[in-house]
Amino acid sequence: MKNLKGFLMVFSLAGTPAAAATLDFDWRRDHAGLIVQVMDARDLDALESSGMSFGEAIGGSQRLKSTQELYAKNPFFKQIATQISQPLTHDPKTDQLPSVIPPGMGDIPEMVRFIRNFDDKGSRGDKDTKGGFFIQSLSNNSQYPYRIENDGDEPRHFDARWLNSAHAQMKLIAVVNRMDRVDFDPATCGEVRFVYRLSYAAGNAGSSLPFFANVVMRYPKIESCRGFAQRWSVSPKAIANFRRAKGAKGAVMFADWLHENAFKGLVFKQVELNFQSLRFTSGYMHDFGGQAMYMQRIFRLQGGSLVPVKLENTPDVLKIEKSPELLKKFVTYLKQGQNLSLLDEGRLNIDFDPEFLTDFSVSWSTLGRVRSANKPYQRLFEGKKELLNGIDFAKLKHLKSADALIERLDNLTCMGCHQSGGTAGFHLLGQAHPDFSHGFNRQELGLSPHAFAEKFRREAYVEKIAAGQEPSRLRPHSSFSEADWSGATPAYAKLKRGSLCLLDTGAHFTGAPSCEDGSVCRATVTRTDGPPLFGECTLAVTNDARENLAGAVCWEGTIEERRAIPGDRGTPPSYNLFAFQDKWKMRGSVRGAKAVALKTHTCVLPQSGAPLGRQSRACTAAEENFTALSEVRRDTAPMEICANQGGNGFDICAATGDSGACLESRVVRAMLDTCYAGRFCREDYICQKFPDYHRIKAADYGKKKNGKPVNQSSPDKIAGGAIEHVRDQGIGFCVPTYFLFNMRVDGHPSPVTGKPPGEPVVDRKQPVRGYR
Repeated sequence: MKNLKGFLMVFSLAGTPAAAATLDFDWRRDHAGLIVQVMDARDLDALESSGMSFGEAIGGSQRLKSTQELYAKNPFFKQIATQISQPLTHDPKTDQLPSVIPPGMGDIPEMVRFIRNFDDKGSRGDKDTKGGFFIQSLSNNSQYPYRIENDGDEPRHFDARWLNSAHAQMKLIAVVNRMDRVDFDPATCGEVRFVYRLSYAAGNAGSSLPFFANVVMRYPKIESCRGFAQRWSVSPKAIANFRRAKGAKGAVMFADWLHENAFKGLVFKQVELNFQSLRFTSGYMHDFGGQAMYMQRIFRLQGGSLVPVKLENTPDVLKIEKSPELLKKFVTYLKQGQNLSLLDEGRLNIDFDPEFLTDFSVSWSTLGRVRSANKPYQRLFEGKKELLNGIDFAKLKHLKSADALIERLDNLTCMGCHQSGGTAGFHLLGQAHPDFSHGFNRQELGLSPHAFAEKFRREAYVEKIAAGQEPSRLRPHSSFSEADWSGATPAYAKLKRGSLCLLDTGAHFTGAPSCEDGSVCRATVTRTDGPPLFGECTLAVTNDARENLAGAVCWEGTIEERRAIPGDRGTPPSYNLFAFQDKWKMRGSVRGAKAVALKTHTCVLPQSGAPLGRQSRACTAAEENFTALSEVRRDTAPMEICANQGGNGFDICAATGDSGACLESRVVRAMLDTCYAGRFCREDYICQKFPDYHRIKAADYGKKKNGKPVNQSSPDKIAGGAIEHVRDQGIGFCVPTYFLFNMRVDGHPSPVTGKPPGEPVVDRKQPVRGYR
């Protein structure tokens, strides 16, 4: 099947103008025309089986499935894994890292060594009886030392043994056409990115983990990149033939076509990592509703080995603060030549001095939009904005202020991009693979709001290149909405309620998107160190009955940043390693003191795990049964829908090692907000796929709490066909990010045994924290 010329009709786009974007597409399936991403799980499995497994992509000679095999037989993989953690003997009684960790044992042990025995001072809520939390050990999972109580438990860190486990694999979840990256590296014709996600199958339990590796390939520079762009064009007839093929045959045929066309000529460039390294529970972080730390690194081949290299545009804050002349040199560089114009268009590649950049970065959620932990340039220019004097913003097309310039710089960094318009610190999650997920642990949307918007820009870009025309070089801020790129300037879609938005669009960015009619951009989160640029779209009239909708933000508050670094354990690897000390202080209800009381909905506090709180209400029996949803479409989807929230005994499920099966047995349904491609969840929330409520055991669904049923209906009355239809339409429901276990490092079995490593310790004197 290697010769498909007689089967395929690949067409050229030469002379064909880019069509006006519809700003709507089904991200799950491949479409005819010019391809900019492949995300169908069947196609990706076929690619893995035909030379694009992770080990082969990074230079290995054979496909090795488990990370244990990769660690033993692929030296490049082992070099990546040992940078994250050297082999360390775990305590045989607790299965934790040793009590004494020598320096230099890798990123995760180093993080644990720095944060252990740290006193996080300051109250986080009414139930914080200790006035702070002494972090004693850091746990590698949910089992030890686990206490189900109001006053929290230890933070949980990534267990690096997943990178040497018989139960884990690096699964290909996406292929992305990034020919637009030629704007950052004119010595190439752009890039293609192969995105892999760490996943496991252990007994009955299976899940992905929040650990992503991006294998970047590049096209060599030739006189015209047009030929490379045209290789991504596939006809409607070809796509139809792929899909008509029986079983996996069509996916294999499509994979062969990609190898023979789009992938020809690619050369390895680098491996980029972004993974959740540490998660703080809402039982500890009452104010934020939980926090998480993410680590980023890039590896390139040097001397036959994959070694960490400098990160793109990401400054070494601690080094620059010690050597202020580096910041002055940077400003001089910024004002030279075309650099300001390149920054104005979002495609500056800072390369004036390698000492200015770092090879390791950390990003933080929750409420990452305003935190200086995700804005290194904001931190560097505090009290030093006069260095930017002399910049004539009237000569720039898009940036209108020094604050906008600094924000643009931050958005070009690793942490700044991943915490702006992202989902849980990531932009591309992929489909939930049926072999590595449970029905109660699947995301509906595999793209972040930014990645969704980028699809339209990249498609227009590659179409222009394929047609031999000049594309728009503008790369918008990652919090901006999707746009129609067919005109001279992008026409941004209106921002829907819950989207991030510029608080003063006219003062900082030219032509930025604004909230949809009836909504206003509100600063639900501020920072004591300065006013934020971004807020979120909320309804303009708080007394409007439409405010009584599930998912709406409840509270607003201010972040008090705490930047103290302990002086007894050396220089931390990143300026923001201790940013978990930040405290969120509630100012009050978003609805205001004079707003009418909610009649049908209730608001929960962040300590339930819902950042800034969210509105919800009880379902009726008809809503539980999906009675009116058998013919719903995305464009007619209701704003709220009966789904499952945290559930009764949610914390116990975190410690079972098979959270999906546990949650299935503890369903508590309520009205939540809907989501689909084009209507995304609020910051720090994620779009979950609807599970099969009609297949739950009647005894589990009919459980009671305080003598009352937690649900109104029964599985035999729920319309399973309607659930399947809603899923086919790509409609899901919003939940706090870490309610979905594939987005958290804890709640999984042991990477060594594949079984739960222990039982949680339940203090019966304390209430088990559930959502209600």
